[in-house]
Amino acid sequence: MKHSTGFSLIELLICLSIIALLLMQTDGPFFGQTRLRHDIDDSMQELAASITLARAAAVAENVMVTFCRSSDGQHCLGRWEQGSIVFTDANADRIINDNDRLLFRNDAPKAAGSLNFNSFRNRQYLQLTPRGATNSQNGNFTFCPTNGDPTLARQLIINVTGRARHARDTDKDGIMENSQGKPLLCQ
Repeated sequence: MKHSTGFSLIELLICLSIIALLLMQTDGPFFGQTRLRHDIDDSMQELAASITLARAAAVAENVMVTFCRSSDGQHCLGRWEQGSIVFTDANADRIINDNDRLLFRNDAPKAAGSLNFNSFRNRQYLQLTPRGATNSQNGNFTFCPTNGDPTLARQLIINVTGRARHARDTDKDGIMENSQGKPLLCQ
């Protein structure tokens, strides 16, 4: 009778499962932080895509388009972290009525935290004109995680021409800088 010196498939799977469990316990916070960073970045990408969509629709359809916070997916109300909508807004009243159409709905971001829009004239909506520019509303969206970690803060900067850009970490200290070059802080 021959004896095998290798592992059986069952033994190998058990060993791999134990190793995976040990790695998850020792590196769990690292993976959790990576996941959180990914969720935050995805949410900011969705915001940027919504602004790009709103701008393109305004130009293509030659109509005012509104991008606003929406907790119910139909009206401009609630908080930005509850979701948002993009819709044609021919009379610029920030209400979907008459021939206006809902173009897109963003669900609430996956990452827990606050999302604020700071704009010229302190309006909590963004309107894009048929020329693709904002309705005099340059500003920024800033995301701060619930734990207040400034390395996880993100900002989307919108200029008056309706273009959005992500804040960058130009000094490589792990914290993004706003449009004035100052570090983003979560209070």
